[in-house]
Amino acid sequence: MTASHLAGWTPIWIVPHPTGPQVDWCHLNGLRFTHPFFNDTIEHAVRHPFNLLFRQRTSIDLLGEMHATCPGLHPTGFIFHMSRCGSTLVSQMLAALPQNLVLSEAGPIDAILRAHLWNPKFDENQRILWLQWMVSALGQPQQARQKNFFIKFDSWNALDLPLIHKAFPDVPWIFVYREPVEVIVSNLKQLAGKMLPGAVPPSLLDCDLVTALLMSREEYCARALAKYCQNALTHHQQYPGLFINYTQLPDVVFSSITDHFKMHWSTSETEQMRKVTQFNVKDPSRQFVADTAAKTQAASDLVRRLADQWVRPLYDRLETVRQKQSSI
Repeated sequence: MTASHLAGWTPIWIVPHPTGPQVDWCHLNGLRFTHPFFNDTIEHAVRHPFNLLFRQRTSIDLLGEMHATCPGLHPTGFIFHMSRCGSTLVSQMLAALPQNLVLSEAGPIDAILRAHLWNPKFDENQRILWLQWMVSALGQPQQARQKNFFIKFDSWNALDLPLIHKAFPDVPWIFVYREPVEVIVSNLKQLAGKMLPGAVPPSLLDCDLVTALLMSREEYCARALAKYCQNALTHHQQYPGLFINYTQLPDVVFSSITDHFKMHWSTSETEQMRKVTQFNVKDPSRQFVADTAAKTQAASDLVRRLADQWVRPLYDRLETVRQKQSSI
């Protein structure tokens, strides 16, 4: 198997292996990443009879060969977020335009960033190289007109901002956040796997595994969110990004975010992106319904107390920086 044999194929999963990650590939047959999340598109693609019969698996080194001989689009912008704060709306608005290739929480990227957790010998330099290869492979245009490439990372990838910056030092980034009580309520209502105690290395929450496992879901969520926000603020001090509050959406996509990513949209493109805002971005079959009041009302006293204890000070700092950015 050589890189030339994989033209038109996309890496979809990483399989741990003692000698290095193995990569599973899928042929998208022209299918664009327009679903809310990367895995939604992949689940649709793998059901095709061709992919059921002709699945490919290679060593990760083949990504390096592909990167050298046929590099993909260089990333136009990165989207980091606090979790449940409107980042999917941003990525879906961008994905509405056919010239944009948008990956939303791609599992293979997260697996590369987490590789050291299942094998400590995969140090930072190794993961940086693999990340560059993986992004290059995922950045292969699915259609000839695609020229812009955006990546929305998982929420906990805010912890990897320094490594990601070393891999792509010239790519502008944004961090989307929301009122912490609303974010915690949303996570408790539909708990993501990454918000389960132990999902994030306990050392990053300044505790051991036993302590993390004994935490209430509310406290674990609050402390994880605080770490994401803290990392965004810390990284911003050296490599400034753009902070976006949920309350600014969707209009900020056409102003500050467009400027930050050095884009320009025509009137018709803006109208096309705005159509996305009429629907629930995670379930486009439903109309969008504002939920701020409902989330605030659903918050328990414990949620409010933990939000104030762990996240509120960082939220206030994010707001201070954002307001300074808006005034420039």
